[in-house]
Amino acid sequence: MDVQPSPGQAARVPRVLLVDDHPPMRRVLRGVLEDAGMQVVGEAADGLEGVAQAEAVRPDVVLMDWRMPRLDGVQATARIRSHLPEVQVVVFSSAEGAGMGVIARQAGASAFVAKGASAEQVCAAVLAAWGRPPPPQPPLDST
Repeated sequence: MDVQPSPGQAARVPRVLLVDDHPPMRRVLRGVLEDAGMQVVGEAADGLEGVAQAEAVRPDVVLMDWRMPRLDGVQATARIRSHLPEVQVVVFSSAEGAGMGVIARQAGASAFVAKGASAEQVCAAVLAAWGRPPPPQPPLDST
C-alpha cells in the first residue's frame, strides 16, 4: 500500500508518531509504515512520553498502544486530542472486545485497530485518520 498523491496534488505523506512500550513492536510498525511510504517522525515508550513527543513533533497521526506504563493509551489520547485537536490518533492494541473501540473513540481516537490486524489494515487505519479534516476552528473575532 503506497501513499501516492492525486494528479496535480503536491507529494505529501502522513507524518506518524509511534507510541508503544515494546521496542520490537515499534520496529515492526516503523517498517510497515515506511514501506507503505509514510514518514515516522518519532517514537515513544509510554503515554507521557507520547504526549510530549506529539507536542514536540506535531505529527498528523499518532499510532498509540492501549496498555503502557505511566500513562495508558486512552489517557494519552485524550490529552493529545485536547491539546492538539488537529492530530489524529489510531489506538493499536492487543486488548480486544466490542467495547474497546467505543472507549478509544470516547477518548478522541479516530480508530481502533487490533494488534492481530494485517499490515494493510494498520496502514489503512492510519491513512483514513490522516484523511480526516481537522476539527472546525472557531471564527476569528473581527472586533
